Amino acid sequence: MQVYDLPMETILRWHWNDPLLRHLTNTILRLTPDARGRALDVGAGLGRAAVALARRGWQVDALDPQAAVIERAKEIAREFNVAVNYFAADFSQLDARFPDETYDLVVCSEVLEHVENWQAITQNIRRVLKRGGTLILTVPNDPAQFSILDSYAGHLRRYRWDELARAFDGLEIQQAFTVGFPFTRTIHWLYTRIIQPLVLREHRPDKMWKTGSAYSTIGAQVFYLAARADDLFNSWKRGTTWIVQARKP
Repeated sequence: MQVYDLPMETILRWHWNDPLLRHLTNTILRLTPDARGRALDVGAGLGRAAVALARRGWQVDALDPQAAVIERAKEIAREFNVAVNYFAADFSQLDARFPDETYDLVVCSEVLEHVENWQAITQNIRRVLKRGGTLILTVPNDPAQFSILDSYAGHLRRYRWDELARAFDGLEIQQAFTVGFPFTRTIHWLYTRIIQPLVLREHRPDKMWKTGSAYSTIGAQVFYLAARADDLFNSWKRGTTWIVQARKP
């Protein structure tokens, strides 16, 4: 995906400062069980969620298919002085490092949309979850919202609820809602339909996340506040992103 073609430090600033990823991480933490145990972060990237879970007291394993990203994530975990066991792995394949019914919590955030055989990942999630274990999943909502931001991020699809419900048949869905409506969705529409094609002419995350840029210093904080305000409308299920909390019976 194009975002991984950027310099590592740009990826780092994006991953750790993006307002929507920040909001998703906070939402994930809000949905995690109070009891601590073993957690697996599938598609961890640079470890934003993995580090947050470790700081909460979870024993965290985390994986990503990009070996260079995993190496940087290990450095970040050391900088935060937390223990996260990182693995370079393709979770669409069976892997003996992740045994059956091992984890009390599996987090899979902004991952399935990148993978051709995404149903294989959902099968492995069910496999490694303990009985009574919790899954927290986030994926982009609504194929009609697909835009240049999806293409740039390497998204192959956005999801309708019926697709997700079929993929996780057998799990007990405890909560399913969307975030990102109306403010985030409106900002995305303005950016992808007007600002980017007519004014900027190209999408340039390297400029957006350059140290001291207007977006990194002001815009990202405004965007985060908008995402927080959207939470008042989560039950409308018209947002940019699905959040699913499920339990393995």
